[in-house]
Amino acid sequence: MYEQVPIQRTVYGPGENLLILGSVMKPPKELKALRGKAQCVYADPPFMTGEAFSRKRPYGEKGWRRGSPSLTMEGYADRFPDEKEYLRFLRRVISLGRELLGEEGVFCLHLDWRMSARGRLLCDRVFGPERFLNEIIWAYESGGRSKKSFPRKHETILMYAKGPGYRFDLSRVPLKRQGNRKNHMARGVDENGRTYSSITSHGKEYRYYDDEPVYPGDVWTDIGFLQQKDPERTGYPTQKPLKLLDRLLRPVVREGDLVVDFCCGSGTALEAAERLGCRYAGMDTCPEALAVCQSRLKAENLTVVCPTAEEPAPALTEYDPGAGRLWMRGLELPGDLWPERVPPEDRIEAWETGRIQGTEFRTEARYQRSFRYPALVDSLAWPEGRELPDLMFTDASGARRAYRWTEPPRSGGENSGEREGENA
Repeated sequence: MYEQVPIQRTVYGPGENLLILGSVMKPPKELKALRGKAQCVYADPPFMTGEAFSRKRPYGEKGWRRGSPSLTMEGYADRFPDEKEYLRFLRRVISLGRELLGEEGVFCLHLDWRMSARGRLLCDRVFGPERFLNEIIWAYESGGRSKKSFPRKHETILMYAKGPGYRFDLSRVPLKRQGNRKNHMARGVDENGRTYSSITSHGKEYRYYDDEPVYPGDVWTDIGFLQQKDPERTGYPTQKPLKLLDRLLRPVVREGDLVVDFCCGSGTALEAAERLGCRYAGMDTCPEALAVCQSRLKAENLTVVCPTAEEPAPALTEYDPGAGRLWMRGLELPGDLWPERVPPEDRIEAWETGRIQGTEFRTEARYQRSFRYPALVDSLAWPEGRELPDLMFTDASGARRAYRWTEPPRSGGENSGEREGENA
């Protein structure tokens, strides 16, 4: 039979990368241990919108294919008692970012029109105005348009260096040239047959060759906001495009560097870091965010620091020794808000097998649902006579629950517990 047990962390392989449930106002020891080690810290904190964000979680084959039916899941509340409390939080975000950076590191703070000016002043205080690198404007076309002012269709990313020897290589983010330079520039061909546009200023000629790469400035209009049916979508609110984070990270990091995002949300920065061959550490206050992040990341070298839920929820499992399969039927969740017609297995984001060691769950295999691949494996081959594995389930709200296999009671020296069809 299976019994539910409390677990503090889940470990995959060597466990070098991190996903942490925690807050910047009281950083956990796992994050404090990274002081001075990060090459890039990206922070996309709440913008003080005053809103409560949620996400739509589809269910059923039709729901995953069309987006409906779905259940509204709580996301996060972007609400603070007042501006003073928000600025206290924002200063902690910036200060912690600086603490985590190495001497060559770069800090990126992502805000919008509400608090970007105050964020700039706070960054100047913490880093020093001489460490300012860029105010990047990410402009996009999305949503409705105001008729009482010019539409607010951009967000701001402030970039600061930890020290004078920071690393930045613009050549790592070339852009595709959109036609040749025209307007007031003269056109020419040099002695090698290369075409160029040129302009003369103060007696000096500046040439721009057609076959040379161009690079982005500090106003980015070529990266769109994610649309509702974009294949990148995870359903998590305020998700940023992967292309945006790739452009931010690529000039700053190299393979093997550490990227930290302690307001990680849906995990775009972490996925971008992973694709660039970097190590990463992500933190969020919401278990659901960690579950969404994990659906985008490779489960092979990761530690998830997230205590399991305390509420009991029996694991609906069946073992068929004749077929040699262990079936996963989901969880019997307490206070369930799902429609009755939704089967228990549809309310699960992931399940995994492994072994419990103290307060750690050492994972052997993980089966994960995602927007791209919504079908969840419901069983695995397990030969008769082999001890059944310990289990971990993650429900749609991000809550984790661990279950230890315990041998059935023995009678007369023989094992009297039949595992076939046994539910825990």
